[in-house]
Amino acid sequence: MADEESKLQSLAISSPPSLLEVDEHATSSNDSTLLGSASITSSVTQWEWENGRRYHGYKAGSYPIPNDEQELERIDLKHHVMMLLCGAHLHLAPLYKPRRVLDIGTGTGIWAIQMADQNPETTVIGTDLSPVQPSWVPDNVRFEIDDIEAKDWTWADNSFDYIHSRFMIASISSWPRLVRKAFQHCKPGGYFEMQELDPRFRSDDGTIEEDSNLASFNELIAEAGVKYNRPLPKYDEHYAWFEKAGFVDIQQVFLKSPSNPWPKDKLLKEVGKFQLLAHLEGLEGVSMGLMCRGLRWKADEVKVLMAKLRSELRNRSIHSYQTTTVIVGRKPETSQSCNVSGYASSSYGQAPLTPTSTSTGQPESHSYSEEASREEYQKKTCHIGPTRSLQAKTSTI
Repeated sequence: MADEESKLQSLAISSPPSLLEVDEHATSSNDSTLLGSASITSSVTQWEWENGRRYHGYKAGSYPIPNDEQELERIDLKHHVMMLLCGAHLHLAPLYKPRRVLDIGTGTGIWAIQMADQNPETTVIGTDLSPVQPSWVPDNVRFEIDDIEAKDWTWADNSFDYIHSRFMIASISSWPRLVRKAFQHCKPGGYFEMQELDPRFRSDDGTIEEDSNLASFNELIAEAGVKYNRPLPKYDEHYAWFEKAGFVDIQQVFLKSPSNPWPKDKLLKEVGKFQLLAHLEGLEGVSMGLMCRGLRWKADEVKVLMAKLRSELRNRSIHSYQTTTVIVGRKPETSQSCNVSGYASSSYGQAPLTPTSTSTGQPESHSYSEEASREEYQKKTCHIGPTRSLQAKTSTI
């Protein structure tokens, strides 16, 4: 039991200062390097092609981001960024020997494969609209082509000890429904963890000017998401969805990803290098489908905007970043309802996980109601930017 407690306690995360310190000696950077991915697509897959990019064929049109090699490289880059931000942890939920794990929107499958490698007794299922995952995978992982937006998921209620969701922006028409469905399919005592990016660029010091291309992008991408019926949530919207779905012991943190190596902190500077590369190589692909389909822009118009954005993203005097919300909720061991409107109640009789609470450093649980003001809510929520103290706490696994 002591070993279990030690492992769970190592998942605690500290709360460093929210403001990022600027590296005053920073100069223009060309030191980013490409990272590749090695996905093998099915020979029988029928793809959709649009503006020179490849898109999924199954449920064509429901996801406006490409699935070609350029996009797969961006996905793996973002995985590396998240591993840096989370101190090399694949998850922040206090798991101990989960038997069944579901990875929603698995993409290249990199997270699911690493999760299976680290937990050989765990069955890991990765689901996606595109069969772009590798053929050679651990025996305890499998990939399924499925639509997470479907009314009924293909798995039974109370099926998973842990459900993982990451970077599903532009994939979901109703985020509260996704959280309710995750609640429905978690085992009693199981966890749902969402690691979700708010694509809007922000700065703490006002270096993103109101008439900048970054500010314009923020408005355009949000409008495109709404018009395409794939709204892009702000970083502080997720907590209420978890609470309404029925999750308890809810914890969340906000992680800042600098747009280039402008921070003074060495870890965040490293994050900025990879984040810049992801933007330069992949932001056009992320934006093209949404803006062309949602805003009815022409491809050339999107390319012009992306060229302008690249200049600002490289500029280290603009201290921009994006925010990723990492939020974890636990399904109670007993419950009278799934809290999913329209679904029948389920009986929860399986043995729950029994995570041990950590001592210090873990973000506090916060209650939240729709009536609470945004200002009051933000005061009660941890804004963190990873530092060496975060790494020190999480380097034991």
